Amino acid sequence: MKKIFLLSVLASIVMFGCKDEGSTTTPGTSNNPTMASMEKSNRNAVLEDFTGVRCGYCPQGHQIANDILINNPERFVVIGVNAGSYAAPAAGWANFTNSYGQDLVNQSGVTGYPAGTMNRQPFPGKAQNKGTGLAMSRGYWAETAAAVMAEPSPVNLGGKAVFNKAASTMTVTYEVYYTGDESANENRVNIALLQSGMVANQSGGGASYVHKHVMRDFLTGPWGHEVPSENTAEGKWYTETVTYDVPTDYNGAVIPPGGGSVVPEDLDVVVFIARGKTDIITGIHVPVTIE
Repeated sequence: MKKIFLLSVLASIVMFGCKDEGSTTTPGTSNNPTMASMEKSNRNAVLEDFTGVRCGYCPQGHQIANDILINNPERFVVIGVNAGSYAAPAAGWANFTNSYGQDLVNQSGVTGYPAGTMNRQPFPGKAQNKGTGLAMSRGYWAETAAAVMAEPSPVNLGGKAVFNKAASTMTVTYEVYYTGDESANENRVNIALLQSGMVANQSGGGASYVHKHVMRDFLTGPWGHEVPSENTAEGKWYTETVTYDVPTDYNGAVIPPGGGSVVPEDLDVVVFIARGKTDIITGIHVPVTIE
């Protein structure tokens, strides 16, 4: 069960309440974001790494993604999407799949594994399906990440995430600030919950392979929460708080056959904003505080 609580900011007075949408400053007053920068900046790169435990070449993709992350720790985000035939539940293999992965595979045009989308943007001549697909083979990830990070972003993101052990809830608050005009586009904010540190067999990696950046769930559903169109023009901002009930495990507590128990210390949160279902404008990693 997911519960959504929305933050309302009125000028310099902060009050809390439930609404059907996030909130902005009262019309005519100054903006007041506290987490999102108000300075113009470039896009951050968001890799959705399509992978599977029975994919022999996938560890090579994991290493490429990790190298990009090491070189760009504040500018690059990795989301490990276990989906497709190499990730499908099978006896003796850990099940890291979730209810959203196959939809992401389907829209991306994956034809082989590992595959990845960079900000869900098309890169002519690099698609696996040799057409208009978004998925690319691992050899293109570094150069397309660099290309994305060189592009200006009309949106800045900020956020915080708190895991409450007693209640087993994850509360994520994000802010969006527009340094450019996005009023002609549908903007949707997505929150992904990731887990690292699960030890399980991996083809091409061995029986004690450490799985990282595994997408467990989307706190905002499959395609995110829409930013109201009146808040997407230059100089506008928007904020929302989402509270999610974290289960004790995903797909079973024992590896194999399940995805293993949830370890709060191994959880990560990623927030990204997209134009509809594709074209991720930018994304950020949000550290998790445990209470």
